[in-house]
Amino acid sequence: MAEKLWGGRFSKEIDRNVLKYTLTTDIDTRLIRYDIWGSMAHLAMLRDCKIVSEEAAKKIFSVLVKLYELNEQEELILDPELEDVHLNIESLVIQEIGSEYGGRLHTARSRNDQVVTDTRMYLRAELLDIQKTLCSFIDTLLKLSEQCAHKIAIGYTHLQPAQPISLAFWYSCYASMFLRDLERLESAFHITNLNVLGACALAGTSFPIDREMTSKLLGFDRELIHSLDATSSRDFALQTASTFAILMSNFSRLAEEIVIWNSHEFRLLAIDDTFATGSSIMPQKKNPVVAELVKGRVGRIYGMLMQLLTVVKGVTLGYNCDLQEDKPMLWDAIDIIKNTTSILHQHIENSKYRSDRAEELCWKNFSTVTELANYLVREKNIPFREAHRLTGLLTQQLSTEAMDMRNTAFVREFLAQQSILLSEKEIYNCVSPIKVMERQCSTGATGPDRVKEMIRKLQQELEGFQSKIEHHSQILKDAENATLNIAKNMHLKTIIGT
Repeated sequence: MAEKLWGGRFSKEIDRNVLKYTLTTDIDTRLIRYDIWGSMAHLAMLRDCKIVSEEAAKKIFSVLVKLYELNEQEELILDPELEDVHLNIESLVIQEIGSEYGGRLHTARSRNDQVVTDTRMYLRAELLDIQKTLCSFIDTLLKLSEQCAHKIAIGYTHLQPAQPISLAFWYSCYASMFLRDLERLESAFHITNLNVLGACALAGTSFPIDREMTSKLLGFDRELIHSLDATSSRDFALQTASTFAILMSNFSRLAEEIVIWNSHEFRLLAIDDTFATGSSIMPQKKNPVVAELVKGRVGRIYGMLMQLLTVVKGVTLGYNCDLQEDKPMLWDAIDIIKNTTSILHQHIENSKYRSDRAEELCWKNFSTVTELANYLVREKNIPFREAHRLTGLLTQQLSTEAMDMRNTAFVREFLAQQSILLSEKEIYNCVSPIKVMERQCSTGATGPDRVKEMIRKLQQELEGFQSKIEHHSQILKDAENATLNIAKNMHLKTIIGT
């Protein structure tokens, strides 16, 4: 068994079962890059603050550069005997140049602040990637909206036919929802993008360190000043988990509509064959499995949020190993969110909404009768509540006679009996699903002009998010390059002996 870097006060080796139970190397693989980057920034700070000598810094930087490059080539494998990524990297440095130099890397830091730093660095990168993927999905929804402002769809309340809407209104509704998810993801990014390095175990350090310098080299917005709070808190993970849960909830609503509208009973949405599977026994089946799995995986995200809340509520201030359970759940959630965003995006792109079927349902299900009531208010000066009563009675009689609003002669006769005189042409123009949809003119309504206005505003909002995402991404890229340049320049000095 490998000698432990923390083993000085122990007289026995750790039990193998205990090691297996406590190690995190399988989970920590995602943190290798960030652990090395963080170590480079920490070392640059130690050198500038005269805590580590120039000679020691050169030798340590030289090894860190090699490890960074090895990881970029996917050839750096963590040793489970060394428990976690932090001890692995430090041990590799010591193995290469000895403890006299390599043993100085961990000065003025602890695994407590190191693990939170690594996790925040990895998570913020994933949050940006998720935002980029979601932006692409929203952009597609808005482009689909632009193409179908005059195509009919049917809106439901209580899963009962309500009113005709445009297909653009349906697509853009999800774009509007997902833009709020982007806002929550951005907020989670900023809560995550705080530097805790330098908090050490929990109480800070007596060394004269410069946390502002490491913040800059690691691309953080600022320091999380309070050291005890920095190592104890996982609220950034909780906010991210909550944001993921809301996003998946919105995805699930779309998935549920895909399943329902695709059913034979509705036949409003045609799913492409590439996004469905068949039955092993029933030859006729075409099952909407992708959408069903989206709904199913929501439970895993909700479960992750509940697990994290349960973990955090049971720990006192100061680091506790309970907190290392955050990463397996977060990693799984990140993968689910990224894959779901991508596959649902493709699913919508390859599905076809049947506006002809929607128009037929609008007629058969009396979804335009509200507009007839509005017409009576507007043109005949009838109080709305009375107009509501009359059109409700009309609906009942048409339904009893197995007719719909296309039976304009029946409608004209019914209204005439109420001393309301309308021609059949007036009636048809009043209740035609397309015309009803196109007449909706209030701000945020389904009418084509209003939908186009919303699309423009939503597109502007999307472009604003895309600009901020690129800005944050560039800051992180520049910070990593700056840190690498410091390390590589020191490595070069080691090679040429200056």
